[in-house]
Amino acid sequence: MLLENLAIGRSVEIFTNRDEYCYHLTSKIEETSPKRLYITLIATNTRVFEFRPGDKIRIVYRDKDQIWEWANVKAGIVKKYGVKMHYFDIVDGGRSFNRRNAYRVAIDEEVMLGYYDQYGTTAKSADMQKFKLSDEASAPPAMMVPNFVKGVVRDISATGVGVCSNYEFSIDDAMFFSISSGYGKLTAKARVVRKVETNPAKNKFSNYYGCVLLQTDNKLSKHIADIQREAIKAQRQKKEEEELDKALGKLEKGIISNKKLAGKKSGLHGVKGIKTAADVEQAKENKKKQPRPKVEGIVTMDEMQEKLEKKKKDNKAPQPQIEGIKTAGLK
Repeated sequence: MLLENLAIGRSVEIFTNRDEYCYHLTSKIEETSPKRLYITLIATNTRVFEFRPGDKIRIVYRDKDQIWEWANVKAGIVKKYGVKMHYFDIVDGGRSFNRRNAYRVAIDEEVMLGYYDQYGTTAKSADMQKFKLSDEASAPPAMMVPNFVKGVVRDISATGVGVCSNYEFSIDDAMFFSISSGYGKLTAKARVVRKVETNPAKNKFSNYYGCVLLQTDNKLSKHIADIQREAIKAQRQKKEEEELDKALGKLEKGIISNKKLAGKKSGLHGVKGIKTAADVEQAKENKKKQPRPKVEGIVTMDEMQEKLEKKKKDNKAPQPQIEGIKTAGLK
């Protein structure tokens, strides 16, 4: 998709890899050009997000089930129409793919969900709130300490996570948590974008929250890939075991069926595609019993044997009596 075709005012996602973490940022498109994208300045609590030269940045634009992505972009801040904006210089053509292809793995891991109360509001934040110097004295000490509630991470992908908890979060509330992996504890920050009440009779937790990941450990993608490989391996093993069970079932069925037939030497007869040692021996015996094909001009052993037997019978026949001659043994 050409940058000029991106809808003004639509959201765009920015994924920034920095050191050990990946930051997931969201803003709105302000203006586009063939090689540059302008978005609303990314800032929270009067703090502007500063992109660094070493950051690895990619931009994601979503439209229904289709995703367009531009990688290796360069970012900065510019003043346009008297307003500060973040901009991104596009260095490649980008690519598109189906958002449903984003692999999500189920982990069902119980965690402690942490959050900070936003001073003066009911909102929850994944970051400690920053105060101006004039507000430091009036800020309650409790604001500097996070709260924790029980929850469970049902599933997770590189960009989103499903969390369950009895605690009442609201849309746009943020939280943080850690999950176990072969790389140690992986920390993540997430923002609620969807809330679903569950049946308490069937679920331990009453609320399911669909969240986007705001910040994750860079090793999270490796952890997800590891789980994916194990899942594929388990599926392959299960399929092989099912095929083996079917083959053994056919063998067992053949054995039982052939045991009922008199004169059968092996219970494996009748299993299509399988030859036993008894089958091979029987085939040899049948081959021996078959008459050898006659080839013109060649006398076979069977024919020679037949001629000898006939000659012996002829020799045993009584000799003809000649008048006037007595044969030996006659009185």
